[in-house]
Amino acid sequence: MKRERDAVGAKHALVTGAGSGIGYELTRLLVADGYQVLAVSLLSDELENLKQELDPQSGVIETLVMDLSEPDAARHLHAYCREKGIDIDVLVNNAGFGIFGRAVEGDLDRLDTMFRLNISTLTKLCILFGADMKKRASGRILNIGSMAGYTPSPLLAAYGATKSYVNRFSVALRAELLDDNVTVTCLAPGSVATNFSETANLRPQKKGSIINMNFTRAAKADQVARAGYRGMIAGKAFVMIGAGSFMMPILSRLFPESLIARLVYRLS
Repeated sequence: MKRERDAVGAKHALVTGAGSGIGYELTRLLVADGYQVLAVSLLSDELENLKQELDPQSGVIETLVMDLSEPDAARHLHAYCREKGIDIDVLVNNAGFGIFGRAVEGDLDRLDTMFRLNISTLTKLCILFGADMKKRASGRILNIGSMAGYTPSPLLAAYGATKSYVNRFSVALRAELLDDNVTVTCLAPGSVATNFSETANLRPQKKGSIINMNFTRAAKADQVARAGYRGMIAGKAFVMIGAGSFMMPILSRLFPESLIARLVYRLS
């Protein structure tokens, strides 16, 4: 990937977690819209498949294998772009994962990894690339939050809390950057048909449980990606889509969080 902005007006996008699910679909949309994409993932085989499927000859996708849960990952990724002479016009923070189960039975090391990936790296990438965009007075950031961040999420307690952070951080950052012609959009989907369930070790619950119902009605990744992409291009603050996308914000305003959490847990 070469720096060609001044010569031919090339646009550059960075997508984390680009190898599958929503990240893959967003990469596809960016390529179709004329962006040169730096696609980042932990899994080399996913990136190879993405390259073969979306960019077999044209050279508009560059792939980078990187563990974004490492403490200095954001700095290394930003330095990589600088060394390559890439000015990022669109930053998509999609990488993340969840942990399913009772919080007190969770693995602390895995919890730390999730916090670093879902919160720390996302925040640092927004700061580093957001500062570059501010200097150029141009740019777009799309953060992938979740409807799970609207209310306490028993059995996904820590994951839901990380997404609550993403939802709120995105709105605050947006306010800070709007006058600099940089938009921040948060895509907050409900359940999505990706490998999230497998990664989170999400197991089927009792018949009629909320968890089972949500994931049997999961939105398709391409549908969610299209909604998020359109919202980002339109400069929207929030895009909500999928199961619970209308009810959860309403419930969070009508009822105490303690009551919602207890009810959700009993129905899970």
